[in-house]
Amino acid sequence: MYKKLLLVLLVLILVNSADASREGDWLVNQGTNGVWSNMRETAYGVLALDQETIYGDEIANGVESLIGQLESCMASNSCNVKDASIATLALHERGNNAIIVNKAGSWLLNSRSVNFKAQDLPSTGNEWFVQVVSSTAGSCDLVNLEDGSSVVVPVNLNLGYNEWYNILPSSNVLTSTTESLNLDCSGLGTDLVLSFINKKDISSVENYFIKREERDDNITVSFGDPCWSQSYRSGSCDTETSGYVLYVLDEIGKSGDPSWLIEQTSLGILEQAFLFKVTQDSQYLTSLTSGKNAAGYWGNADLPLTALVYSLLKPDGVVNGVENWVASRRDSASCWEKPSCSVEDTALVLYSGSFLGIEAGCPDLDEDNICDRDDNDIDGDGLLNSIDRFDRNPDENNNNVLDGDEDLDGDGFADKEDNDIDGDGVANSDDEDPWDETVGRDTTVDPDRGGTTIGNSCTTEEGCEGRRDAIGQCIDISGDGCPRSDRDDGFDDDFGGGSTGGTPPSSRDVEEDGSSVVLWSLLVLLLLIALGGGGFLAYKKGLLKFKFGKKKPKPEAKYTPKLSTAKRREAYSPRLARRIPKVAKGIGKDLDDSMKELEKLIGKK
Repeated sequence: MYKKLLLVLLVLILVNSADASREGDWLVNQGTNGVWSNMRETAYGVLALDQETIYGDEIANGVESLIGQLESCMASNSCNVKDASIATLALHERGNNAIIVNKAGSWLLNSRSVNFKAQDLPSTGNEWFVQVVSSTAGSCDLVNLEDGSSVVVPVNLNLGYNEWYNILPSSNVLTSTTESLNLDCSGLGTDLVLSFINKKDISSVENYFIKREERDDNITVSFGDPCWSQSYRSGSCDTETSGYVLYVLDEIGKSGDPSWLIEQTSLGILEQAFLFKVTQDSQYLTSLTSGKNAAGYWGNADLPLTALVYSLLKPDGVVNGVENWVASRRDSASCWEKPSCSVEDTALVLYSGSFLGIEAGCPDLDEDNICDRDDNDIDGDGLLNSIDRFDRNPDENNNNVLDGDEDLDGDGFADKEDNDIDGDGVANSDDEDPWDETVGRDTTVDPDRGGTTIGNSCTTEEGCEGRRDAIGQCIDISGDGCPRSDRDDGFDDDFGGGSTGGTPPSSRDVEEDGSSVVLWSLLVLLLLIALGGGGFLAYKKGLLKFKFGKKKPKPEAKYTPKLSTAKRREAYSPRLARRIPKVAKGIGKDLDDSMKELEKLIGKK
């Protein structure tokens, strides 16, 4: 029993060890039970270790530490905004932390500074709403803090949902010069959630942005485009921090307004990546594609930047080649970036998934910064591997012309651009051999430009000699003693003492074997009929008698009609005569002679 338990424990240890990595172990060893030197490192550490399954205890400790640090700094509004964003993302991706994630999201929204500018009046393309989440019906006061104008916001619980109150232009509480509004719901008691929401039409698409959201009975919202800096409501704006906040808010479902960041004329690589994720505007992806170095990195060979951009853009093809460069920056101690490793760099690489193996780099035949295992054109000749006969030789003809630039069928299209390379009328994707016009599929038209393989000898699936037809099928040659490709004789080779050498029997042998079986079956049937009829005849003539104890036989008159001998013979004899084949004519005479001899023997007795 103890041996079995020991074996189970050993298996579990081996399985868990298989899920660990040297890089993950290095990262864990730099901290203390899943907690590192500061909030940012701990957040990145949790994100990295969460990609594997062995570090559950370390992750749990890291999550607990992040929650405690966030609760503490949010209470005093002393959090580093960028670090708080990363910590919120880590808790969100880990899961089961909805309460703290929602609370941190609201804090991030409200940590913004405001770049004030005259607001457009409320209109169809620029609407403002107030939402009050309350368990008590009643009303709130919405007040313009500049001129004192106000409106009453009703709170109705009979609707079954939380109503959005539209701040209409006719209310005059929100004008183009309004800098701030105050929402006072103190009359509704506690446990309230108050929100200001802005609906903007951007490129004919409706977007909803939460300007302010708090668990309070009285909040104030300042108008203008929100932006963020490292400190809570510092009054200044930082593009990178704003990018972090906007991305995290979008991930957790609390969309912030990116207007200020979009309007900036000089955006860094990371800000463009964040804006692409938030807005899905292709202009940012185009810029990122052109800004990537051919060696596979962004910026000035910036590893943490490259890893983070990789995590934001994957699986888009723009990230191809990054893995090679990241692998080349790995230190022999299983960490990044050599020659001196850091927790943040290593964690970012592991979180991003940009490191695919333990080898430094990988085979890259055509030197396009794409690993051969990921490259759909390994030799770089323009032909996809799936259709390239020589996928590791770009110039098979040795004529200084790439294979993809050749023109096999002479139709004026290079093979790499031709969807019917051999010109047989069948698309490459449907062609059994796209390089040979004689083996096309799914068509009855095959021009067979060369005509060199039609009629060539081949072997059918049954092992018989055949000839190729126009579409490459091997057709059996008739009359050669070998069955056609669609024939199935249904007999074993050694049936009836036949050959066991594997040669199929000829059709004549099969017919003779079948006749023999029928003949023997008829002979056995006739013998059984003769014996039965002879016995019955002998019984009727009194030559055979049966005794059944002391019971008297039933009167002849009652029994005879049921077994009329004449009727039986008349009904039976014709069928018997018609079924006797020629080969059995002599048997009847022999049977009559046998019956006469039997009568003589019985008579003598």
